[in-house]
Amino acid sequence: MIVIAKELLQYEKDYIKYYINIPKIYYKEKNEKDYLKNEMIESINQVIFEDIMAFMDVVEDSYNVSNEEHIHINSLTEFQVGYVSKDIISLAIEFSQLAGFYDISYLKGYNYDFKLKKEIVLKDLFKENVDYIKVLKKYIIIQIKTLFMEFEGYVEDYLHYICEDSICLDEENIFYFTHEYLILPFSSCEIDENILNLLEFKIPFNKIYHYLSEYAIKNIVKKIIL
Repeated sequence: MIVIAKELLQYEKDYIKYYINIPKIYYKEKNEKDYLKNEMIESINQVIFEDIMAFMDVVEDSYNVSNEEHIHINSLTEFQVGYVSKDIISLAIEFSQLAGFYDISYLKGYNYDFKLKKEIVLKDLFKENVDYIKVLKKYIIIQIKTLFMEFEGYVEDYLHYICEDSICLDEENIFYFTHEYLILPFSSCEIDENILNLLEFKIPFNKIYHYLSEYAIKNIVKKIIL
């Protein structure tokens, strides 16, 4: 059984405050109290730890090269568990750096199959003959247009320039998933320079069900209402 716990690292250095929530993955047998040693889980925990340390180093570097004196920076990480079963996990960590009125955020996904002893990549979720990048871009564009139409003072002509070529999406794109959604995050300014917030595009599995691989249907989506 996979268990995901939280470890909090909180301290202040110079003008930087750290609120670092670290997911810790453990394995134990059902009805057992003690965690068991698992090489793959230890490796994943190490990857997560190194990603968090790298983020903290970047925050310190940005503070050291800043031209603004005594600027206060809040550096924080939050994580959410999208999916967890006996053999599969999908979780996401959001890395945020808040300096004054600016919030720069990005997200990383961690998707693993312990039975197959591998990292789950985006193409694993789709049939081999499917151009899943094109399929996903179509749904992202729909959500982007809806998002812009909600903004006050948006320029309607701008919506006509949003097309597949303007969406930076490839096989290596960061993602995570739940039982119902495939979630594709885009960092601050990645979609548009005026959008500073982290964006997450949630694509329902029931909308792309016929494109999904047998692996995704049997192991992740399972029973779903079309």
